[in-house]
Amino acid sequence: MVGSKKGFELLNMILSEGSLEILEVAKDGEPKHFTDFRELVNSRTGHVFSPNTISTRLKELVEVGALERIITKTKRDREVVGYKITPEGLKALEISYRYEEELQNCFGKEK
Repeated sequence: MVGSKKGFELLNMILSEGSLEILEVAKDGEPKHFTDFRELVNSRTGHVFSPNTISTRLKELVEVGALERIITKTKRDREVVGYKITPEGLKALEISYRYEEELQNCFGKEK
């Protein structure tokens, strides 16, 4: 397998705390807003992610193309920023499921 520094940067970003949780929330394909991610819980620590962490992850996921930043309107016709998962984001999420499964097999642990 051939690796590169760029590949590890992308892998590290996708595996950064909060990235997969955000993609999981967005996987239904409906536009999501920052408030939809506010209650995300870190599966490692059990704590809610900070707004700063969520904001950083959203920006990173948009930059790599896993999420699309869109403008939506509220019921009061106010414009708000939304996020929609891309086909690449869905694929990254599917890969993460397989990756988790492989690691569990590797270390002999069951879900």
